Amino acid sequence: MTRAHALGAATVSTMSTPGPSAAPIPLHIAGEPLTSPAPDVIGTSVGAGRRPAPTVRPGVVDWAALGAEPRWKDQETGDCAAILSPVLGPATGLEPYKRYAAGARQRGETALVVACTGAGERCHNVFSGTVAPGIHLPDRYGSISANPLPAGVSPELADGLDHAEHDLGTRLLNRPPDTWFRLTYLRESRSSRPGAARVWPPPGEGELRPILVDGLGDPVAGVWMPTGGSARWFVVPHGTDQRLLVEWLVRHALPAYVPGALTRARSTLVRDPAFATDAEARLVDTIAEEQRAHEQRQTELHQQLAALRAVTDPLRDDLLFGTGRPLEDAVHDVLVTAGAAVTRLDDVYGTESADLLAEYGGRRVLVEVKSANNRPPHSLPDKLLKHLNTWPGLTGTEPVDGGVLVVNHQIKLQPAQRDVEVYTDRAFVDVLTVPVIGSARLFDWWRREDWDAVRHAVFGETGVAQSPGIAVPDADPKAPGRPGLLSRLRR
Repeated sequence: MTRAHALGAATVSTMSTPGPSAAPIPLHIAGEPLTSPAPDVIGTSVGAGRRPAPTVRPGVVDWAALGAEPRWKDQETGDCAAILSPVLGPATGLEPYKRYAAGARQRGETALVVACTGAGERCHNVFSGTVAPGIHLPDRYGSISANPLPAGVSPELADGLDHAEHDLGTRLLNRPPDTWFRLTYLRESRSSRPGAARVWPPPGEGELRPILVDGLGDPVAGVWMPTGGSARWFVVPHGTDQRLLVEWLVRHALPAYVPGALTRARSTLVRDPAFATDAEARLVDTIAEEQRAHEQRQTELHQQLAALRAVTDPLRDDLLFGTGRPLEDAVHDVLVTAGAAVTRLDDVYGTESADLLAEYGGRRVLVEVKSANNRPPHSLPDKLLKHLNTWPGLTGTEPVDGGVLVVNHQIKLQPAQRDVEVYTDRAFVDVLTVPVIGSARLFDWWRREDWDAVRHAVFGETGVAQSPGIAVPDADPKAPGRPGLLSRLRR
């Protein structure tokens, strides 16, 4: 191994291991240690004379293993690197927060707070619905309210996150709390009504940026920052694993937002680039480049997936739940994707003929498309037989080799609960003279790109070997074709 390689290996091996001279990083924990017999956790009071409401105590954390030193109530907080409040958020009017904020301000550091919201008794009103305890922000910046969300909410990462925010969001998704809360930033009132009391000093300006959002785009975890960026309050749901938060604070939040705290502790999690070796600097640049390339590739893949779903979602829905013309269009698109030439007969003959004429491998068949909310009536095949009988009498028609009936049956049920076959009466099935295909089965062939199965079910044995290419989204959303579902697919 060369000297450069050895230096590089040493640099990597010590990045996550504290050196012998590293000191634990002091964190103020807004609460009581677990060994305390009478828990009195700092609540959301804004005045020194108000007693905080008792709540649950934080769980046991191996602080030394995480490289942190917990500072509890009645311990010095002025030199702490950050505040972790596992329950309600620190009481900004009480001495521990005041000393911490004053120390951060004196050092010119960002005040860093991780506050859990939603713990405690909930109430209900006609304007806000169910409301859980939120958190008060410092210095007349207002508060952040928490509305419990229904079970089963699946949050997603918000856009535009930095590395530390992205890591926190990912950790929360991997180890979610029992309940998610919709977060709302409530600013202090600036009423300008005649006769209204004017607020002085005026309320502070701030912003709550989402880290995780629910399906409606509302934040369920976020970071509040006052104008000027002097503080970052990360707001997460009550019940979030405390070890997760401590580990994230030490390994990601402090290096990103309060590196001076790590420098004071001589932590190996932060180093002055001016003293890095060339080998370390090269590895750091390589890692950064790999990270950028990975993020760019992920962005491209997500864009491709979104483009594909924009096309496949409507077709999937119409094959499984569609009726009328949307269902006909979906069957049309599946047949075209399978390599068939398809004509819409309703546009030519109206209701005097079947819905579609499909051609492949020298065979021509009529396709009748029907739907039924429950089990389909036995009369549906008669409609196709009638069209087969009247087909020769229509102007400009050529002979066909038969027909096929496609039925979307039992629409009121979820697809997994429906009968596999359209008709389950074996005696009736045995006397059928035309093939009957469920649109759900057509969907299953389509999603697996089993074009041979589609062609065999519709055309029978054709003796033609042809495999259409895999359908992918067209780069041009204005590509010509049938308006709607698969008009932007090319093979």
